[in-house]
Amino acid sequence: MQKNKMRGQAAISRTPAKGSRSPSLKGQAAIEYLMTYGWAILALAIVLVVLFSTGIFSPSYLISEECNIGPKLPCKFIFYKGGNDLKMGLSINNGFGYKIKIENLVVTLTDTNQQFTISSTAKELESGETVTFEGAINGLQVPPNTVKKATAAITYFSCANEVNPNCSQTRAETNSGLHLLTGRIIGRVN
Repeated sequence: MQKNKMRGQAAISRTPAKGSRSPSLKGQAAIEYLMTYGWAILALAIVLVVLFSTGIFSPSYLISEECNIGPKLPCKFIFYKGGNDLKMGLSINNGFGYKIKIENLVVTLTDTNQQFTISSTAKELESGETVTFEGAINGLQVPPNTVKKATAAITYFSCANEVNPNCSQTRAETNSGLHLLTGRIIGRVN
């Protein structure tokens, strides 16, 4: 009788010859198959649980924060809770090559149509200067990490030498240098 010198998978998949007394290794092959793929599936399940628990697949994680009022008025913002109010800080930089006078600023939440009450919006900005506005919506309860979307509308006068050199004209006097820019703000509440 010939000795079986086969090892590994060949020995497992080989069917014994008729009359051979070697045991069938089909059960061992099945157990090895289940163990190998079982460990791989368990490892994959653990990785998925860790990724889902970190919140990486939540919709709010995938939303990037944005403040876009226009290329010449870059801005930065923050939404935060202050007692029972939702508050906002908005910094706007004058990217124009001339002075401007901000006449009015209105920031409105898109989901509730509520406007932030902003103190003193009339400001003059030299070219390259930055101004920060503070605003609040009284009584609006918002949980932390909630994504809020808002629209911003800025009405300003151009103080360019060709249009309004003294920056003294107001809305009541003339509309020649009056401009309106609108944009959007998207971010999380801190």
